[in-house]
Amino acid sequence: MLNAARLILHYVENVTFEEFWDNSEKRDAVSLRLSVIGESAHRISRETEISLVNIPFREIRGLRNRIAHDYGAIDFRIVWAVTQNDLRPLVTELEAYFAHKRSGI
Repeated sequence: MLNAARLILHYVENVTFEEFWDNSEKRDAVSLRLSVIGESAHRISRETEISLVNIPFREIRGLRNRIAHDYGAIDFRIVWAVTQNDLRPLVTELEAYFAHKRSGI
């Protein structure tokens, strides 16, 4: 999840919505990585999910399902909003989680 989120942030760095919209490769890459995040959220243990209370796993899984099963109807304004509003907090939460795990606390 962390690596995919970081990649998406890199893909959209210094990109406007119009540039994102006009670049099908960028839209596809972001959609793929959001699917990876969602698939990872499906595989996470219940214990880990409970410890990460600030991560909206249900919504992450739902977005993955929309991308995977309804590609032609994806609202890329929503995808864009996720890249702009939701990924940085996700990265922050996951980085803190892994730092805590590495420290053994």
